Amino acid sequence: MNAIQNKDSYIVGIFSRYNFRFLITDCSNSVIEAVRRHKLEGSSLILAAKTMIGSFFLAGMVKEDTVVSIQLEGDGEIERVIGYSNRVGLMRVLAKNTSVNSNSNDPTFGIGTGIFRVTRWGGVKKLHQSLTKLEKKSFESNLLDHIQESDQITSFLSIHIDALGEMVYAKGMILYALPGTELFLIEELFEKLNNIEYNGKELFSGGVKEILNRIENVLGVRSEVLEEGSPKFHCGCSIEKIKDVVVSMGKDEANSILKEKGSIEFTCEFCKKVYSLNSDEVNLLF
Repeated sequence: MNAIQNKDSYIVGIFSRYNFRFLITDCSNSVIEAVRRHKLEGSSLILAAKTMIGSFFLAGMVKEDTVVSIQLEGDGEIERVIGYSNRVGLMRVLAKNTSVNSNSNDPTFGIGTGIFRVTRWGGVKKLHQSLTKLEKKSFESNLLDHIQESDQITSFLSIHIDALGEMVYAKGMILYALPGTELFLIEELFEKLNNIEYNGKELFSGGVKEILNRIENVLGVRSEVLEEGSPKFHCGCSIEKIKDVVVSMGKDEANSILKEKGSIEFTCEFCKKVYSLNSDEVNLLF
């Protein structure tokens, strides 16, 4: 699968007239990298891409540099998808079943109904977790429900995934009300956004600044840009973390594996990198 020529990007800003903050992103290359590593296809690809972008949206809604994971656990054929991102879009994703092609009238893209789980992480420490129902509707609708129910934040979001042969286009935007936003401003903004004349492909064509320009024209206001950056596929695995896992096994179990296989191997489930420790390397850990 080939990378898109344009670099992944995001832009964060405020529509002061409405007291709404926004994040617009093009994560196409990050998604392509996840697709390549996991051999994602069909509905599995689309849902994984949406989950990556959704986790970026949630991570970007706070100032703290934490990592957010969205885990979908459903009764559909895909069964489970989990995506991670921090506030600058260092993201990764994993799907249990990678080649599902759901029925065209299935709004869930093959995940079904179940649990929508969001966790905020500080390193390996779980800072907060919230659960809502994973309903039989689109990922975007489930994410909006979660934001409203768990965070009590009024928001509007749209995600556009277009898989065309070897190319994948993955873009999205979220707008959310800041504290103290008056109801009439929310209603006015939503009325304009709900009457957008563009279809998804038209709205999300071009780069993030072109997308922002279209939204500004729809709302009839200019924005204040606060931050720009470049998301990318990123896995936090390392040989040091693998060594910690081996130590946690204990010396007896580690030696048992060495005796049977000659080395201890781990394959990272997110990036598929293979780590191998020989007997000398393992013995240095104990």
